Amino acid sequence: MKPLLPSLLLGLATLFCHAALVDDMDSAREAARTGKLERLADITLRTDGTALEMYPRYWLLSVQLEQLSETEILAFLERYKGSLLADRLRGEWLKILAKRGSWAQFEREWPKLIQWEVGSELHCDRLQLAQVQRDQAMLAQEGKPLWFKPRAMPEACAPVFDALFATGQLDNEAVWMRIRLALEANNAEFAIQLLPRLANPAGIDAKKTRAVLGKPEKAMSGLTLLSRGGRTLALYAIDRAGRDEPDRGHALLDKVLDRLPEGDRRHAWSRLGYHAARRLDARALTWYGKGEALTRLDEEGRAWYVRAGLRAGDWQAVANGIDAMPDGEKSIAAWRYWRARAYQHAGQPAEANKRYAELSTEHHYYGLLAREEMGTVIDTSQGRYKPNNDELQAIRLLPNIERALALNTMNWRTEALREWNWAMRGLSDRQLLAAAEVARQSRWYDRAIYSAERTRELHDFSLRFLAPYRDVTQVYARDLGLDEAWMYGLIRQESRFVTVARSSVGAQGLMQLMPATARWVAKRMGVSYSPSAVNEIGTNVQLGTYYLKYVLDSLGNQPVLASAAYNAGPGRARNWRADRPLEGAIYAENIPFSETRDYVKKVMANAVYYAQAFGKGETSLKRRMGVVPAKGGSEADVDTAPPAQGGGDAVQAEQP
Repeated sequence: MKPLLPSLLLGLATLFCHAALVDDMDSAREAARTGKLERLADITLRTDGTALEMYPRYWLLSVQLEQLSETEILAFLERYKGSLLADRLRGEWLKILAKRGSWAQFEREWPKLIQWEVGSELHCDRLQLAQVQRDQAMLAQEGKPLWFKPRAMPEACAPVFDALFATGQLDNEAVWMRIRLALEANNAEFAIQLLPRLANPAGIDAKKTRAVLGKPEKAMSGLTLLSRGGRTLALYAIDRAGRDEPDRGHALLDKVLDRLPEGDRRHAWSRLGYHAARRLDARALTWYGKGEALTRLDEEGRAWYVRAGLRAGDWQAVANGIDAMPDGEKSIAAWRYWRARAYQHAGQPAEANKRYAELSTEHHYYGLLAREEMGTVIDTSQGRYKPNNDELQAIRLLPNIERALALNTMNWRTEALREWNWAMRGLSDRQLLAAAEVARQSRWYDRAIYSAERTRELHDFSLRFLAPYRDVTQVYARDLGLDEAWMYGLIRQESRFVTVARSSVGAQGLMQLMPATARWVAKRMGVSYSPSAVNEIGTNVQLGTYYLKYVLDSLGNQPVLASAAYNAGPGRARNWRADRPLEGAIYAENIPFSETRDYVKKVMANAVYYAQAFGKGETSLKRRMGVVPAKGGSEADVDTAPPAQGGGDAVQAEQP
């Protein structure tokens, strides 16, 4: 037994060191939050030499960044060059330099910044530099599109917009256009903020705008259509009413139709067509047809024109809508697939097959559908690659990975995810697969999937479609007669196998159960319910699979409907059906909530991959999608309606 003693002592020492590091990191973060800089500086010395030493150092600098010398900042940036926190500190420093007007320093540091977003404060700081440099081309190319965002932009953008107005690149017409965009985005308060920029705001003011927001029909009677401001608010009233109920918007438009200029009439019809399409109203294409040219619609307007065409079975409308899209828009996989289908319906198989062939090499929902149109089946062995031990060890030694793994063991999930995602930038396919395997071995399943999905030519679908916890899930799937592949497809989309996953709306665990749903299911099953137990794997799967089976049975054993119901609620899934049977893929494409639409597609595609991995179940996506029956079809009667389950933050807010 003596040889075991050194290893035992080493293990205890490791555990002690880990616990000490966790305590130090917790204390350092709290010291930074409360401004106790002396304590933070002391902890910084204690964490030196650990994988996470940069975190206390970053906090120490970040809380006093405005007072630091350039030398101190550059020392950190050089010491941790290429790291996430170095890039974040550089971004914070650049904002300070811009506020100071230190443009020479800003110009020197900007090219070294790795991560920034279009329309962000940093982006507008960069455009302020272009203004200083009199770079009118950059201001026009990057600054002008920011003006036409229907929401407030960062304060740093204001000088950029002022410069564009001063040089005539933006004018009074641009103000009217942005006000219309803001109103159509239902952002009335922001539209009001724009009114002082108008040269002649006759007919529109804050009081009238808010009146339309509250009661469109009543406010319409007090508007004058002789002024542009009055007409703008009239269009807003029509749009606002049509958003809630297409008939209300239609009625308002009828009242003023003869008094509106042709351009305004066409715009109103286009907006009513858009709202009708999102409400799955059969009049959508008719109203669109009275509206503006398809090329004048925005991206959402064109997308819903195509969806309305699909729902109506009007393949010429589908083709016209996609052909009117700019190149970047029509290159989206959805539109490439549906354009191929339109070619097929038009009797042009060569054009259809050309597009199917391009899509068939891509590993996603539309790629699967395209393969089946060509008569080929999924082959997950293509391009398969398994990393060797040397490659795994090389990945573990990457500083970003080392930090991510350390943070994950501390349950600092947000920081761990950021570090891991940062580490994946620029990795080769082999490195990505090695990283995925390292994550899998650490039981960090969502990052294993994240990394494996990023490969381009080499793949490992066993990592993309991990199936942990089958010892638990198989029992419930078998007992309830659930298709295990579909069940796994749903769990993968819900939580990526993070057992402690919790959404901001309260959904929890592997199957992202809402508390009300969990209580309802537990009561129905006659089992005890404890909120603290919902994240426990067995309990979560037991309750989640029961609810999934219940919804499936209540919706006529239609997995597409049940998937939509799990995310957005059974009532919505039923209401989204048509008055005639719909191809499952067309039903899915017309789901009004973008989150649920994407969710259903991914769940159903996931199920195909899992069916192949498990060696059982349906591997045809088209057969899985099936045909959704017409309203009032074959779904079973529901004796007691369950509470609405699922639905992330977007679904909660995204009302058509």
